[in-house]
Amino acid sequence: MATKPNSAPPRPARPAAPAARPPAEASDGTSLNPRAPGRTGPTEEAIRSRAYQLWEVAGRPEGDGVQFWLEAEQELRG
Repeated sequence: MATKPNSAPPRPARPAAPAARPPAEASDGTSLNPRAPGRTGPTEEAIRSRAYQLWEVAGRPEGDGVQFWLEAEQELRG
């Protein structure tokens, strides 16, 4: 009786990653990239600090805190 080699079944092919695209532009030609030069708005550090304050006021609940980040971002962007 011949033995079969121990080989794993073939893995399905993974889909290719989407091609990288440059940052979008607004209708007036300005960049929508939040890190573009000349872009105004709160810094990531300001958002982080405000989100932390909101989290503390809420009693430091467990979880990933995304809602606090989004609330802080919305609040600071006005």
